[in-house]
Amino acid sequence: MTTAREKPLSISPGDSTGGSSHTNWKAIVDAASSSVTSDQSREAVAQRYWPVINAFVKRSGVNTAEADDVTQGFIADVLLGRNLLASATPERGKFRALLMASVRNYTIDQLRKRMAASRKPEAGWVVQLEDDTGSVAVDGDPERAFLSAWVVMIIDRASNEVREHALRSGQEMHWDILDRRLLQPCMTGAVPVSTEAFMRQWSLSSAVQVANIVARMKRRFTAALMAQLGQFDEDSESVVAEVSALLVEIGGGRR
Repeated sequence: MTTAREKPLSISPGDSTGGSSHTNWKAIVDAASSSVTSDQSREAVAQRYWPVINAFVKRSGVNTAEADDVTQGFIADVLLGRNLLASATPERGKFRALLMASVRNYTIDQLRKRMAASRKPEAGWVVQLEDDTGSVAVDGDPERAFLSAWVVMIIDRASNEVREHALRSGQEMHWDILDRRLLQPCMTGAVPVSTEAFMRQWSLSSAVQVANIVARMKRRFTAALMAQLGQFDEDSESVVAEVSALLVEIGGGRR
């Protein structure tokens, strides 16, 4: 019988697409099944959550050189190897909470094993094993890093959904205006492209046309973002607050 460890996953840091943008639970449930598409779903789920898991691991005290190995180990040994996905159902609540708790336990276990091999941390390690409590103290806020990566994942998926819909519908101009006027400035700090520049590029006759496209695409993106929150069974105040802050920033974008 082939185990998850014996069948390496073709995942890599930074790959957050993880397959289609359809309902998250559908992929998770299918990945935990024995269906003919379960392998494909397992691969998609592994790719989707790599950046989130990796963010937690790095902020938990694992040095950069080993963080990817620990992330891969968790995905192979726990997420897939122990079939953590089978424990996740919409009825039992948020997958995010289950995933974070599992990553925390696995990372602490890995840190303890490394500390047992060498009581003196390697250069760059910031963990300390407390003998009286058996707990591992770490520098940084891994839960905050996990949450931030989770929010970025949701935003990326909403953006991809809007972009794919626009391109399928022959609305390349609409996506370009949304992306370079609002999304990129909010997400990367890029300078928003001016109305005049869009008018020249897309042969538009008035600034009103640009404003109307911005308003229409903003509504579409907001709807996609809210749909992603629903698909991920998210009602966490911290997640909603971060997403709401993004929408406020987009709403205040220059016309």
